[in-house]
Amino acid sequence: MAGENVDRDNHRFDEWSETYERSFMQWLVFNNAHRSLLSRLPKGFTPTYILDIGCGTGRLLRRMQARWPDADLVGLDPSAGMAIRARQLTRGATIYQASAEHIPLGDASQDLVTTTMSFHHWADQAQGVQEIARVLRVGGLLALADTNIGHGHPLSRRQVRYLCIACGLAIQSQSSVVPFLSITVGRKSDIYSG
Repeated sequence: MAGENVDRDNHRFDEWSETYERSFMQWLVFNNAHRSLLSRLPKGFTPTYILDIGCGTGRLLRRMQARWPDADLVGLDPSAGMAIRARQLTRGATIYQASAEHIPLGDASQDLVTTTMSFHHWADQAQGVQEIARVLRVGGLLALADTNIGHGHPLSRRQVRYLCIACGLAIQSQSSVVPFLSITVGRKSDIYSG
């Protein structure tokens, strides 16, 4: 059942990829989610290696590229259409068509992992968070913004907190931007063993 939902979502996002950049959802939801997510990172935090999961057409990657021009940027999206558009629009970033549950990067290779409005689409959120913990360096940050209502698998703030802690991510902050959107920032602790 979860696989069917993921396939349906990917097909829908493939179709949306050509008009995604012009969608009203950009100014209504995504731009605010991106801005809010980045504002919750610690002052002075300067990541060298950044991964954005569910990168869509690369809008957040481009925003981070402007903020940290020397950073190595990687985007993942399970939709072929979104990955193709992200490659076209986000020069200097490496884009993979891949899911959060199977990140094609090495262990302890990332300083920052972000994901906005994609977490509720993941087929196996626990596996995805475990993969994030695997690719984060000790002290690296996960910044996750997602809805807690609607279709897919929306989780409460408490459930997101539990998943992060279970995978060795110490919660740094958790807050609501609006009633349906929350942001969780977790730091990989040095006691996580994989």
